[in-house]
Amino acid sequence: MKQCMIIVCCACLSLLSCSRAHASDSDLDAVLTAAESLFKAMQVKDYVKIWAGLSETSRQTIAGDTWKALKASPGTYTEELVADDFTRGDALARAYWDAYLQHFDPVMILDDSTWELGSLKGDSAEITITYKKAAKPATLHMVREGGAWRVGLTESFWSRK
Repeated sequence: MKQCMIIVCCACLSLLSCSRAHASDSDLDAVLTAAESLFKAMQVKDYVKIWAGLSETSRQTIAGDTWKALKASPGTYTEELVADDFTRGDALARAYWDAYLQHFDPVMILDDSTWELGSLKGDSAEITITYKKAAKPATLHMVREGGAWRVGLTESFWSRK
């Protein structure tokens, strides 16, 4: 009887560890898919999907920096109107992302780089991306917000102020 109980306990523990590994695999897939989707959206200039794929911190940083640049010019933009423009993929978003993509080619990330998942803890993850001609890899910070993984673009690549 004791041997039977031990076997049942071991079977239950192995099932629990399998379900945890499966959850980790699905998180891994979700993290990588979210990052890939952002760079594919950049590639086809889908401004709405680009914005939706960014972390809240990145959206706030980009909208805030854009608004600060616009404050000096005549107009009635508020920080909220700037963020709304980016959400809809309107004129400011198109101008911003077109300028950004003149200096950044997402194909470098999608086709010419290797990706490795670094840490994955709770609602944050890191992807190490190594461009084929780079001496050092880049670290892409990811964050889960509202149940979806998003790219921390500014958290990964902007210099700290």
